[in-house]
Amino acid sequence: MSDLSDGYHVLLDAIARGLEPDPNLSPDVWADTFMVVPKESGASEPGPYKTSRTPHARQVMQALAPSNPCKRVVVQGASQMLKTQVALNFLGETVHQRPKNFLWLVPTGKLHKRAAARIDKTVAAVPVLRERFARPGSRVSTNNNDIKAYAGGALYIATAGAAANLSELSVTYVVYDEVDRSKDNVGGEGDPKELAETRQTSHEKDRKSYYPSSPTIEGESAINSLYLAGTQRVALFECIHCGAAQPMEFFNADGNPTLIVSDDGKRAMYPCSECGGLHEEGDKSRMFARGLWSEGVPGDGETESFLISAMFLPYGWLPWISLMKQYEAAKAKLEDGSEESMIVFYNTRLAQCWARTKETTRYDALLNRAEPYKLGTVPAGGLVLTAAIDCQAYRLEMKVKAWGEGMESWVVDYQVIHGAPSEHSTWDRADELLKGRYRHASGQMLNISAAFINADGKAGTSQDVYNFTAIRRRRNIFSVKGASRPGRPILSAKPTLVDYTWRGKTEKKGAQLWFTGGDTAKDYLQARWAKTSGPGAVHFSNELPESYFKGLVAEYRTYGYKRGRKVSWWEQKKGEANEPLDLEVYNLGAAYFLGLHKKTEHGWQLLRDRLTPISQDLFAAADTPPQTEDQTGVQTRALQGTIEDGAPPRRATEIPAAPAKEPSKVVDGKITLGSGSRRGGR
Repeated sequence: MSDLSDGYHVLLDAIARGLEPDPNLSPDVWADTFMVVPKESGASEPGPYKTSRTPHARQVMQALAPSNPCKRVVVQGASQMLKTQVALNFLGETVHQRPKNFLWLVPTGKLHKRAAARIDKTVAAVPVLRERFARPGSRVSTNNNDIKAYAGGALYIATAGAAANLSELSVTYVVYDEVDRSKDNVGGEGDPKELAETRQTSHEKDRKSYYPSSPTIEGESAINSLYLAGTQRVALFECIHCGAAQPMEFFNADGNPTLIVSDDGKRAMYPCSECGGLHEEGDKSRMFARGLWSEGVPGDGETESFLISAMFLPYGWLPWISLMKQYEAAKAKLEDGSEESMIVFYNTRLAQCWARTKETTRYDALLNRAEPYKLGTVPAGGLVLTAAIDCQAYRLEMKVKAWGEGMESWVVDYQVIHGAPSEHSTWDRADELLKGRYRHASGQMLNISAAFINADGKAGTSQDVYNFTAIRRRRNIFSVKGASRPGRPILSAKPTLVDYTWRGKTEKKGAQLWFTGGDTAKDYLQARWAKTSGPGAVHFSNELPESYFKGLVAEYRTYGYKRGRKVSWWEQKKGEANEPLDLEVYNLGAAYFLGLHKKTEHGWQLLRDRLTPISQDLFAAADTPPQTEDQTGVQTRALQGTIEDGAPPRRATEIPAAPAKEPSKVVDGKITLGSGSRRGGR
């Protein structure tokens, strides 16, 4: 009878609760009354939730209340800055007070499991929610990672990347967590945001959608587009000295950090823009107490949008001095040519979009600084030649570069060889070009020291390239391919043998395939396009056509998420040819193969001396070693090793004692072919 008695009282309690009027609390008041942050969530401050710890969350939650007429609430915020907790408060308040179907969207499967676990822990910690949700494993109701039933409705957790997860579902409330990590198009059916809100069509009167996310790249950020469509409110603080309400800017008008670091480097202080009074970490509670936001703009009439950075994280969380250290580290990497860390800092700390480097490097900026030297000739600073060939379905494109001290380089030639790579005649013409010599400013003739030929197989040319390079290894002519994994070095540590014997074993004397880290090489080049002279600078002849310069900037670095992790890659602009850029990468790889990036000042000087021999007294006794002469009358001598100073040379470099005896092939340092064309002139 005791069991029946207990059940009877439980039933009476349930009926009594059902007869009670709805609490009708706004989400912020509800959160302060009922929400508990579970210890198991890993939160830094578990226990009863207090809006006073993050006061700026109050107005965001009030916008989610039914009394606010907006349909959409957007937070473009820093990491760990109130976004997800507000979503949990929104869920808890609706389940408790106005239960209807609720859709929680996440961008990836990994975040799907994480969101489900976080919700389960929150429900278990909050009594008024625990009694309303079905128990996990219940036979009479559903509670799993995808659907969690509760009295009056159900919570659906779905990944935004699968359109099927969004179809045939009617909901009143939506949380779209980290929208910038989702693909723009879901299964070809359109913007996942639009698909999500389409599920609310039959609930127009009381529908609410909440979008919390950090931004990504300017012009590509979904959360930033939503923010700009709304009221665009910005978080404010109050000066503890003069009381002026103002935004907290990480950068001042001069582009420098606003924070003032103490002499010992352990503290950072923020100055008031009105009175100049300094604020310490311990002042944060008073500065943020009222959780003020700017008035904003009218927007589209449906969206309340907010922007808040990590500068507003409460006292005891991430201090300002840590922000400064993160910024300085990112700045150092940016100066070295890598913008990844600065992008992360802008997105996750400042809650700001990052403007891609592609916006700052225009093709006309490179075109306008082209120099008046002739293609087919080597300027004085160029001391070593490399070449690269890119294979297309019906042509080969070849670029020759000269390299000087500090990896300063010059575009010496650009040729187009018309003909299919499957034809022997096409490769015969390529071979003639690779054997060609170019006249240096000193009057000497230089030959090509190494060449890389693209064998990525996109045009079905891999085997043709292997066949061509296999028998030319002694001339430092090799196959090359872009590394499949990001972040690889500019050139692999060693090549891969790609030819096999009839026994299935690798042919040691066959073709060698080298790998280039394409993204690393393009980052290297991107960071040096602005240089006009000195180490790392790239020089262009004004005989190169406009299309060449467009090809150099035909790709840009873009960012996205894969399996919940932020990744980046180089992407080709639509309709833009990128052969000039690819050939720049392969030439850079060839220069690394020769060890030019490690050559010392002394090593470069030795090469320079050999191109500009010292004048001698004609009547002085000869003290030079005897020279040998080949059948073409070209004088040969072994030059300085090209791997490292003092190392044995990879091959003998030929310097003719007189102009080459091939007038039909070399005219003023230029090679002419009947069926080929140099891309010169505009």
